[in-house]
Amino acid sequence: MKAYRAYHFSVYPTDKTAIFSAWLTSFPFESFVNTETGVTAYIALDEVAQISEAACLAVPFDGVVATLNIEDFEGQNWNAIWEEHFHPITVGDWTIRASFHKASATKHEIIIDPQMSFGTGHHATTQLMLEQLLDIDVTDKSVLDMGTGTGVLAIAAKMQGAEKVAGVDIESWCVDNAIENATKNDIRDIAFSTKTLGDFPAFKPDLILANINRNVLLAHLPSYAQILSPNGSLLLSGFHQEDVAALQALAHENGLKPLGKTEKEGWICLKFIL
Repeated sequence: MKAYRAYHFSVYPTDKTAIFSAWLTSFPFESFVNTETGVTAYIALDEVAQISEAACLAVPFDGVVATLNIEDFEGQNWNAIWEEHFHPITVGDWTIRASFHKASATKHEIIIDPQMSFGTGHHATTQLMLEQLLDIDVTDKSVLDMGTGTGVLAIAAKMQGAEKVAGVDIESWCVDNAIENATKNDIRDIAFSTKTLGDFPAFKPDLILANINRNVLLAHLPSYAQILSPNGSLLLSGFHQEDVAALQALAHENGLKPLGKTEKEGWICLKFIL
């Protein structure tokens, strides 16, 4: 099972964590989790050569200072880490919880055991995406979830009444985890896979969800627009305010019209329609 390195950054002052997190997105970390003292960034242990600790700490913002502690762990320790830090969250009348939590009192709930993959509903970007998704009528529609991680967004779309849902991730263990999570929610007809956009020549989704990062979104946005059905919607997150102009300009070049922007803890979610 894959080993990981966690970079635990303490940020001073703590109210500048969002700015510091934006700085870290310029490095090839796989995911970020906010903590009480700052943010933790994760990357596979066999890819740490891409990370310069000194560069990460060279914060180009006046008055923002960060310190760093590093922790290496094997994949089998991932559950214990999440059980320690992952608490149920509520988005509208939906609760996202793990199987080791008590059942919620909300109208709907999604059970997610993250294992090694990312996207529990706990991170601000996943919450932003969920808020927007739950506000869209996907009944009998088709949905494509890019960078599905734990599968939480794909599962939410299916539970909202979507007819055809596919979830894609480049990591096979994420796909395995997403399938397990869907089964925990009594859902067995989401097509989770490690396919690429080119593997969906006949699939014209009515909604594409892409909660990834700025660089991946800029690289793939033209392909999203190409396969999206007429009048289809696109939800993007995983980036900060300073990335919005570039994403909006590229969306415009590819025939996408802006429908709104939401923000949480310094992270942004953009909505477009074709």
